[in-house]
Amino acid sequence: MVDSIVLVNNNFNNQNVVTELPINQNNRKYVLDYIDWGAIQSSRKTYKFINQIGVYVTGTTLESRDIAITGWVVADTYEQMKERKRFLNNFVNPLQQLTLIYNEYSIDGIPDTTVKYGTDYKDNNEVLCKFVIDLFCPDPLFYTSQGKQASIADWLPKFHFPLTIPQNEGIIMGLRSPSVIITVNNPGTINTGMTVVFHARGTVVDPYLVNINTQKQIKFDHIMEPGETLEVTTHVNRKSVKKTSGGVTTNVFNYLDFENNEFIQLAPGDNYLRYGASDGMSNLEIQIKYKPQYQEVQE
Repeated sequence: MVDSIVLVNNNFNNQNVVTELPINQNNRKYVLDYIDWGAIQSSRKTYKFINQIGVYVTGTTLESRDIAITGWVVADTYEQMKERKRFLNNFVNPLQQLTLIYNEYSIDGIPDTTVKYGTDYKDNNEVLCKFVIDLFCPDPLFYTSQGKQASIADWLPKFHFPLTIPQNEGIIMGLRSPSVIITVNNPGTINTGMTVVFHARGTVVDPYLVNINTQKQIKFDHIMEPGETLEVTTHVNRKSVKKTSGGVTTNVFNYLDFENNEFIQLAPGDNYLRYGASDGMSNLEIQIKYKPQYQEVQE
């Protein structure tokens, strides 16, 4: 049973102000009655031969999702009811996107309509008013609100307390991780994109990251200078390749080795990734950031 959600409007009243609207069963303003998460419909591409029984499925895609939130506006006076309705009317705007947060999951949606209110007196009076918010979610998947990250070829700290420094010997403050392979776990139910950050501590020639499972790789045809960062985003609907050097960020799709490059996705479960470079691999650090995606999350 769902007893608490939060709606977030990142552009409330067109002021670029992030505003949250908690709707739960302990709220004395906006009380959650129930929520219909809807379901994801699939579309299949098929073909068949003459006299064939059944069909061949050549591809399946997932469609959008509709979510309906039903709740109650609660007030002590008629004036208070008008004020709370006014806030709800401004908050739910079909021209603005909302983010729905449930536990550690979130999904983006656009209001199908303005807020719907009850029409009978028992559902719409001075102290109680039923409301319905319908959301259209173009991307039907839920994301974890807090992303995950993993690092390859980073530095392992060795500094600790109590601190003792032997005379004429010194101490080791940190060690570079010897592993060139990392296991990245995607606990979600569907392939997800990621952001891969290549950072050069010295000169690095043609850095790459390869998925050992699939042999697909992100590969650059580029010499990285000390302090330079390359950032690749592999999400299906928002791919990007950026370079940051000297505090300036530029678009560098042309740095990719297009004959050998793929925008790697993380499959559900364990993904084994290995990094490398044509030269200067010891100067390379890599960080991976991603948000697992789920088809359903109701608990």
